[in-house]
Amino acid sequence: MNARLPVVILALAWGCGAAPAQLRTSMDEATVHVRTWVQPQIAISMPAVVVINLEAPLLGSIIPGQVRFHVRANTEEVELQVACTDLYKAGDPRSEYRIPVAEPGATVTCENDHARLLSWQDAPSANALPAGWMGEISEVGLFTTTSGPIFSQDVSVEVAWDTANLDLPTGEYQGIVRLIGLARP
Repeated sequence: MNARLPVVILALAWGCGAAPAQLRTSMDEATVHVRTWVQPQIAISMPAVVVINLEAPLLGSIIPGQVRFHVRANTEEVELQVACTDLYKAGDPRSEYRIPVAEPGATVTCENDHARLLSWQDAPSANALPAGWMGEISEVGLFTTTSGPIFSQDVSVEVAWDTANLDLPTGEYQGIVRLIGLARP
């Protein structure tokens, strides 16, 4: 009986597939196309340079100011608009002392383009100026890049304030210049 046991075990092992035989494997695959849509995006930097000519501004004269932004969009065209507040004594919009924004509008210059005057709107859109502040909002101007599919340029905004009020007390007057941009698809 002892001699038969190894033969039976060997036969069972071979019949059950435990013998060293090649194992078959199965393989499959699937391919899918993936799509996404990149939305138009725009970023406007905080001003790198703010220049206001205060070399003895006389009451009754114009105070010019220039603010430089950097605009980057993943489109060739951008719409730009300027919102500018009056200058308020101590930067407090509740102050009765203010220097109003001067006419006729804001001059916007892109580094690879000529200067363009964007006139102040007669009926400015809501929410372009901070709550409680008075000022002006320009019309919208369309600007195009000349250097490829990405708009990436320094943009200079020139605005002015009119010191026609001869009764302004001395002190610091503050305001806000905002560049608003929209990337066009």
